[in-house]
Amino acid sequence: MRVGVFILGLFLLVPQVTRAGGFYLPDRGVRAMSRGGAFVVSADDLSAMWYNPANLAGQKGTRLHMDISLINFSMEFSRYPVEGVDQFYDPVNNQAPVLPDPSLAISSDFGLEDWVFAVGAYGPYTALNRYPEDGSQRYSLIRADNLGFILEAAAAWEPLRGLRLGAGFSLFTLTINNTQVASAFPGLFGGPEDPDLDGLVQYVAEDSFIPSAVLGLWLAPGEWTAALRGLELGFSFMPGIHIDARGTLRTRLPDHYYYDNVVLDPAEPDVRTTFDFPWVVRAGVAYRDPGKLFDVELAFVWEGWSCFDRIVLETTEPAYYRNVPTIGDFVVLPMVLERQYQDTWSLRLGGSYRPLDWLVIRAGGYYETGAVPDEYFSVATPDSDKWALAFGLGATWNAFEFDLGYMHVFQLARDIPAAVSLAHQTNPTNPEGTVSVGGGRYISGYDLVGLSILVNIDNWF
Repeated sequence: MRVGVFILGLFLLVPQVTRAGGFYLPDRGVRAMSRGGAFVVSADDLSAMWYNPANLAGQKGTRLHMDISLINFSMEFSRYPVEGVDQFYDPVNNQAPVLPDPSLAISSDFGLEDWVFAVGAYGPYTALNRYPEDGSQRYSLIRADNLGFILEAAAAWEPLRGLRLGAGFSLFTLTINNTQVASAFPGLFGGPEDPDLDGLVQYVAEDSFIPSAVLGLWLAPGEWTAALRGLELGFSFMPGIHIDARGTLRTRLPDHYYYDNVVLDPAEPDVRTTFDFPWVVRAGVAYRDPGKLFDVELAFVWEGWSCFDRIVLETTEPAYYRNVPTIGDFVVLPMVLERQYQDTWSLRLGGSYRPLDWLVIRAGGYYETGAVPDEYFSVATPDSDKWALAFGLGATWNAFEFDLGYMHVFQLARDIPAAVSLAHQTNPTNPEGTVSVGGGRYISGYDLVGLSILVNIDNWF
């Protein structure tokens, strides 16, 4: 009898920290979102710390920026029947609440002519996931609360008109909280989706203050030749980072009587997981009306998600399942899971129009390729090709600049045949007894709405 199948604890909950764009949505900040993410050249608030820190050099004086967006992810998954399981599946939907994502930053030139400095705290835009514990998706995901948080200090220098250079140093913290189900089907009794052979596992871990950076360049050649007046260029680069998250594993063994006396020792073993996040290259070209009536930007972004090829999960100290019938003790072994993500690219177009001195209208959109190939697509990794439309309004009153924005992201529906999907149940000692869980039809999208307040403190006083 293949009794080692209940070694689901460690193997089960590999962190599925990826969402749109691989991990995060391609936008952050209300103004940027309102322009469809076309903000590499045109960043005129403290979101420049994320998009292109060189643009901080154009923001003189002392400025305080507060920003919050609400992010909602909708997903409907209709799983297709699989061979070997006499069952049809009801559709499931993401039941997670809306996620608020705030940010706070302050910048100042400290009276210097050519320099601006900034510090801020913000998170990449992502979303929460909640699915039924007994739903057809349970072997992929039940709950995912995977949140990133960034502390950044940045500086920008304008050595001559038309040329700005910027750099930011950041500390990135990632918190992982995932729950899903694994099958303990041994092959001799029960079935691969027998609820009595389901085990539940929660994996909670964190990697704190991972160093990273962002470099930026901004050019306005129209400052040097009248023929190019209004033309602006922008470039930025973020290097990739390595995640080494440490945490604990919590398990609930199957209800089947076979596991009545089996225990995990220690009850909540310490575990670690390692994987890589990608480098990001951004480039843009913009035209800004010399009369400051309007501007328009076309931006291109490449994210190196092919680095996310596998996830390694292991205990930091030996852990055992005790009292296994006919075996005794069984050690929990490390596991490597293949993900084989692809690089993504996006093209973004957006701009603004100022009909009144105190009013700005913004609009934009983008197209972005998905990171997840069909073979590894699942509810836990639902990143498909997508396009978005966005708009926003901005108003100035005394020292205050208010911005309101909305974006809808349309993810293209995916139909994954069960025979194509390599997203199978977790059952390490009976892999031939697993079935595909990624086959099905996926319909998903995001809604984002945000409010931003920027205070020009010098004007205030």
